[in-house]
Amino acid sequence: MNVIDRFFNRLMDLCMLLAKLMLLTMTIIICIHVFYRYALNQAIRWSEEITMMLMVYMGFFSIAYGVKHRLHLSVNLFYDSLPAGLQRIILKLTDFILMIMGLVLLYFGISLIKSTMHNIMIATHLPSAMLYGAVPVSGILIAYFSFVNFTGWEQKSGNGERREHHG
Repeated sequence: MNVIDRFFNRLMDLCMLLAKLMLLTMTIIICIHVFYRYALNQAIRWSEEITMMLMVYMGFFSIAYGVKHRLHLSVNLFYDSLPAGLQRIILKLTDFILMIMGLVLLYFGISLIKSTMHNIMIATHLPSAMLYGAVPVSGILIAYFSFVNFTGWEQKSGNGERREHHG
């Protein structure tokens, strides 16, 4: 299991590095777009499509990161007052539902890519399928990391110590 853990951890690290670069790129493109629009009274035709694509990728990669580290939003109004055993059951149920959602994202993400492969975005002339590439990738990551959380398998970090899962 260690090889699989390393593969998915490296993939997640790559996705998060890309998400950071995408955020930086989005910020630069938007600043340039605003400058062109208001200072030069011109528009950059492709900027909105590119920033939209970057935002979609960044968002889906961030969702997978949140699942890995159990950072997803939750309402703890009643949860905190429940007995520890019931809290564990709720966490397992949450992990199971997230695992199913990851598989749904994988399946329908591939389907969406296939159905939009021949559609072209207007400004960039790129295939519309490029907009949805992050959906199946994040689906795989979400399914895997929620499976790890669900089964309780602890992953080893790079320095050999066990990583704790927080709930």
